[in-house]
Amino acid sequence: MSLHAELRFSDPGTFAARSIRAHELALAGGMPTDVDSRVLHAWRRSGDAGICPDQQLPASVLARDEIAEARARTPLRHVADDVVACLADTSAAGRHLVVLSDVRGRVLWRAGSPQALRRADSIAFAEGADWSERGIGANGISLALDVGTLTHATAGEHYVRAHHGWTCTASPIRDAHRRVIGVLDVSHPLRFSCAETVSLVRCGVRLAETLLAARNPDELRTPTPGSDDPAPAETSNPVTSIRLLGWRPAVIRADGTSVSLTPRRAELLALLASREAWSARALSEALYDDGAATTTVRGEVRRLRQLTGLSIGSQPYCLAAHERQCVDYLSVEHPDDLLPDSEIPAIIDLRYGI
Repeated sequence: MSLHAELRFSDPGTFAARSIRAHELALAGGMPTDVDSRVLHAWRRSGDAGICPDQQLPASVLARDEIAEARARTPLRHVADDVVACLADTSAAGRHLVVLSDVRGRVLWRAGSPQALRRADSIAFAEGADWSERGIGANGISLALDVGTLTHATAGEHYVRAHHGWTCTASPIRDAHRRVIGVLDVSHPLRFSCAETVSLVRCGVRLAETLLAARNPDELRTPTPGSDDPAPAETSNPVTSIRLLGWRPAVIRADGTSVSLTPRRAELLALLASREAWSARALSEALYDDGAATTTVRGEVRRLRQLTGLSIGSQPYCLAAHERQCVDYLSVEHPDDLLPDSEIPAIIDLRYGI
């Protein structure tokens, strides 16, 4: 973590100055030591995607009819009005902006005081704007989608300089299957930084997820603990991509919902995809260098099924053929970017074709 993270709310001015210096050092080719490594990676990806630090507008902005269509396609449409109404301060004195984006990082709802909305308009933080990493560089929404948990983007942690006067706290919203369906973000000018924003975002996410679960109680049912039966395939919303190349492993479905994967589950899925079938012992040796860790492997496979809804067979373990076809690293000749954080020998062998 950042060496000065404790200053984010206790001394936002100092935090901002240090983060902006680190940002400029990184853009000049240096290696700042007091920035979260995830932010550094996000800055690099932003530059590689062609985002300019002096960029004023996102790569794309939806038209009004496109916003309506995007809203109709996201499950957030069922809860957005309630969540925004509970969190927003639309009074003349309101300081913060409440934003809901879809899983692609597109701003679909926002609310705040007239002053907050004008400030947001000045940086194109508006409904329809693409605030994904590829749309406008690293920011609170994109980092939340990348990390998969509540995160912050304060001052220089934003890739685009025009955003350095803002502080943002954002968190993914998940459905009953723990798939990411969007992001809740609360943003305000830097001088209004306060730790209470974290509680506000957490409460908003809890409200959204509770309301979503109440609409579809049957979706809360999961396999009985200890059961090794595969989860039913979601034929109406099939997997379209299994992303294992790069720093953000995830399973993506046809409606755009995304399930982020922990490093261990990503390694497990990469191994399952690498051949047609695995014994529990072989997976144990590959993942843990311990052929006796079969109970641990069975538990991980079960949790991976429950989290993603993937069709993973048992005895032997195998990923369904139609889902193997969605695995990105299997379609490239040299998967050098396969789970770059992984250091287990089996993944390294796959990475370099050994």
